[in-house]
Amino acid sequence: MTNEALDGLWYLAAMSSELKRGAVLRRILFGDPVALGRTGEGGAFALRDVCPHRAAPLSAGRVCRVGGAPALECPYHAWAFRASDGVCVSAPALSASEGRDPSTIGTRAYLLHEANGLVWIYRGDGAPETSPPDIGLDASYKPKTVTVVESEGPFDEAVIGLVDPAHTPTVHKQWWWREGAARQEKEKFFEPTPIGFKMPAHKPSSNTRIYKFIGGAPTTEIEFRLPALRLEHIRNDKRRILGLTAMTPLAPDRTRIVHVIFWDFAFLDLLRPIAQSMADDFLAQDGAILSKQNMNLSRLEHRPLYFGDADEPAKWYLKLKRAYAARKQEGGFKNPLAPASLRWRT
Repeated sequence: MTNEALDGLWYLAAMSSELKRGAVLRRILFGDPVALGRTGEGGAFALRDVCPHRAAPLSAGRVCRVGGAPALECPYHAWAFRASDGVCVSAPALSASEGRDPSTIGTRAYLLHEANGLVWIYRGDGAPETSPPDIGLDASYKPKTVTVVESEGPFDEAVIGLVDPAHTPTVHKQWWWREGAARQEKEKFFEPTPIGFKMPAHKPSSNTRIYKFIGGAPTTEIEFRLPALRLEHIRNDKRRILGLTAMTPLAPDRTRIVHVIFWDFAFLDLLRPIAQSMADDFLAQDGAILSKQNMNLSRLEHRPLYFGDADEPAKWYLKLKRAYAARKQEGGFKNPLAPASLRWRT
């Protein structure tokens, strides 16, 4: 089970801004080629990027209309597949006398959900077992900064980096974060959520300078949800910021990491280029250490050593993943975690 992507959950497939009207992009997700596109009317769609005829990539074709419905046309023989369900609606080389029905052929169509500038894809068959992620923002919030990094190495290790509190002062060194600040003893309370765990709203660390910029008396709430979503809500009495990080497995040894920041501070709009540069630097450091780690993981079998409270969130993630993978045999998913307080120095 380890390092395999869980089914029955939603993953971040793309940013809305990546999908242009009437255009298609090819992306490898979960080891499978996927054609992500947007119809001329603006609806997003996702089809398996393999024509069942001769395996040509549908993403190299064009968005068209057949019988009044949006479709994706194969670049090889112009077979067209309806964007909504992947059913073949046209095979132009067929003679009328053959009497064959192209609608008996199809390519897989994936369920998508688009909100707040994010396009989520459901991994699983049949009706969704879970609702698309609700990130706690109304529809007016759109991404202010977007950073994308593709990391090498096992998917689980990338996700563990997402919940690991101990690497921060070593890996992330910026003047605006905590460079030069002495480590402090921390005690944080965690509680289970429907498909994860969270650190409820609390006063942020005093040795993390970025929070002081916000002003007022901000609180921060940090949540992790399966399969690989981290949400950090920062609020004061008037404003809010959301930092969202989502990970999607591309192949067994490659993960797409997307970090998005939302805010409603008009003043911060003026500083968006600076905020973008800061986010880019921060995520690049995570990608770099994962690639260095993979220099060993790709060559040898290594059993992780979990040592102390700071490593408990990693163990929680693996326990959650095992429980979710076994949900059908166990009669449904039940979060196996209990409320806990952890102590570490950071």
